[in-house]
Amino acid sequence: MATEQDVATRLAELEAELAAAQRTIEVLLDHVERPARALVESEAQLRQKNAELERQGHSQAEFISIVAHELRTPLTSIVGYLELIGDGRLGGVPTTMVRPLTSIQRNADRLKRLVDEMLDVTRIEDGRMVIHASALDLADVGREVVTELEPLASAKQQALTFAGTGVHVLDADRDKLHRIVVNLVANAIRYTPAGGTIVVDVSPAPVERCPGGWLRLTVRDSGVGLTEAQRHRIFEPFSDRGPAKHHTSSEPGSSGLGLYIARGLIELHGGLITVDSEPGVFTEFTVLLPAAR
Repeated sequence: MATEQDVATRLAELEAELAAAQRTIEVLLDHVERPARALVESEAQLRQKNAELERQGHSQAEFISIVAHELRTPLTSIVGYLELIGDGRLGGVPTTMVRPLTSIQRNADRLKRLVDEMLDVTRIEDGRMVIHASALDLADVGREVVTELEPLASAKQQALTFAGTGVHVLDADRDKLHRIVVNLVANAIRYTPAGGTIVVDVSPAPVERCPGGWLRLTVRDSGVGLTEAQRHRIFEPFSDRGPAKHHTSSEPGSSGLGLYIARGLIELHGGLITVDSEPGVFTEFTVLLPAAR
């Protein structure tokens, strides 16, 4: 029969075991809670960093917008006076000044386009780009752009053609849709060597692949093509996909923003753009836009 001292000894042992178990539980809880606390702290740090990046991005866009607006007014004046001088409306231009005047005017036009594109980028990113939609024929816009840019293609001995047939109606902003097609075709002209071909086509998208009623615009060129890495970043700002040897003064000046702006305007219309390419063989941009209901 256990004595009173045995019971006391056993109780002391149990108390010691209980204390040891409690310490073990506390250690285990600390191991469980520590990653949780670290996760909460990391999440808070990430939120703080994201907020800071968003603030910096907004400040950067605002700065670009202010600078572009400040540059636009004097550039518009410069371009206007250069046109008056070039047309001879401010007096005759000496023969020795014709070539440098042409170069100045070309670069002033390019700088003005860059400023306009910078403003478009800030409007798209800030959600301030406004769409004025109306019913129009996508094929008409395609033919119009081909007619406008055909002289640029001819200067490089390229064959620029429009292959679409029929009427393809959608609700869109005509000016912005025109801008999309111009950017895509100008890009094709820029990166297609002399003697190459560029084909613009408009057609209904295959129903089995694109149910719901979509129109398809494609711009295919036999140009330098794209590597896999270039395809993944082709729609990023200031992306340049071609080597310098394919740039000539007769081409439309590139700011590196054309495809980025085109994608932004396409998405504002509820559409999407993809690119397929094989280096040295072809590049084809495909735009899908919702057809008019």
